[in-house]
Amino acid sequence: MNYRKRHDDSGSVLIWTVLVITILSLAAAELLHIISSKYNATLHTATWQESLLGAESGVDLALRELRKSLFPGANQAWQNWTTIPGDGVTSYGLATIPNAGLAGTEMRIKVNVDAPAQLKEPSNGWQHYRIRAIGTMPITGVPRASDNKQDTLLRKFSLLRERFAGTALASNIFDGPQASRRVEAVVRPKSAFDQAIVSVGALNLLNHNIIIDSYDSRDASKSTVDPKGQDGILGTADDGKGPGLYDLAKRQRNGHIATNGTVLNAGNAYVYGDVSTNSGTVSGVTNVTGVQRNDFYQEPIPVGAPSWYGTSSINPSPSTASGNTTIAANATQGSISSRYVLSAINLDGNQRLDLTGAADGSRTFVEIYVTGDITAVGLSEIVVHPGVEAIIYFAGNVNVQGNGIVNKNNKPGNLLMYGITPTDTTVTKTVQLGGNGLLSAAVYAPDYAVTINNGGTKGSVFGSFVGKSVTMDGVTDLHYDEALASGGRITDYKIVSWFEDTR
Repeated sequence: MNYRKRHDDSGSVLIWTVLVITILSLAAAELLHIISSKYNATLHTATWQESLLGAESGVDLALRELRKSLFPGANQAWQNWTTIPGDGVTSYGLATIPNAGLAGTEMRIKVNVDAPAQLKEPSNGWQHYRIRAIGTMPITGVPRASDNKQDTLLRKFSLLRERFAGTALASNIFDGPQASRRVEAVVRPKSAFDQAIVSVGALNLLNHNIIIDSYDSRDASKSTVDPKGQDGILGTADDGKGPGLYDLAKRQRNGHIATNGTVLNAGNAYVYGDVSTNSGTVSGVTNVTGVQRNDFYQEPIPVGAPSWYGTSSINPSPSTASGNTTIAANATQGSISSRYVLSAINLDGNQRLDLTGAADGSRTFVEIYVTGDITAVGLSEIVVHPGVEAIIYFAGNVNVQGNGIVNKNNKPGNLLMYGITPTDTTVTKTVQLGGNGLLSAAVYAPDYAVTINNGGTKGSVFGSFVGKSVTMDGVTDLHYDEALASGGRITDYKIVSWFEDTR
């Protein structure tokens, strides 16, 4: 009797043990399923985000090549790409990028860049580029949807077939489950003169009476048409034509100033625009109306000799400008008769260098490369006559005082000056612009110390200035012409359109 009871008790314990083990096993299996599903979903989400980073990196790679192409000489742009993008030409690139995330799983990027004809700016012929990039990351593990299949459909994971082309995954970048995202960006050229002042190093405004603002000579609502003459100086002619003049009543607040360095002394000047540094500080900002930023950086693009230098595409006379000199502009841009190489410009006393154009003031062009110094002191002056659009490259120092530079167009875009990068990078050359004339010019000399000390007849300077360092002293006003941002040298590209293709 007691034996049978013990036997029944043992049987019951065994049944309960098996039942408990079964329940615990089912619970463990369900828990494992839940954890596995959540892990799978988390992995999918992380891979999805990483693939977007890959696509964005593809845009960065294309921008890097576009920027490299702006450098003079052998710049190694578009190496290992299929070709150089241009009219009707698409360049392709494929890259494998190390990845710190997801256990170091590499990402792969396909990029193509083209230059559609419809993306050229009609006013200046600048080409916009279209960049299309696909970033792909492998999904480790089995090709299984997460616990929510709608999430897989929403994110369009390629678990068995490549979602863009519908082909088997074995023929794609990775042989296995993967996440791909595709973006398209349009980038436009950026002018060297897109701000009033840009300095690679220190930027100092040493007079609290300085006023920096902007206007737009193309827009009647942001400037005033000269009612008297073509030359932009009121009262000098009577033909009712002329470019848009600065008008205090139409002042704009885009007189931005910036430095790649950490020192910007605004000197309590009145700056109608933003002031920016590269992780630096700004002092004397009491009268700054715009935003103060510390995240600015603009890579300075070196300036090489003009492409036509050393060829037969130049006018052989004159070879120097010493004493009264006249250089004629030509109606055909880039013609041999409109290009000159001078060993120096050396003016003193009442001497003048006249850049003359058509008698009726119609549009003409001249390019001058000065291999030595530019000096104009005493009462000398350099005069840009009406209608002339002049580009001056200089490899030496510049010292313009006396009556200074007289741009009778009163349009900074009619006189562009570029400082050639010295072969000895330890040497800092100088650009000193002063005098009594009405200075109207745009200067890009990222390897030169630029000093502007020009009150002019109206106490004003018109234009844009880029230098290794920039100092303004004794100048009452600097008026930045926003039209400069659509001309001159291209020194960068910026994104103007961006979207993700979610098909």
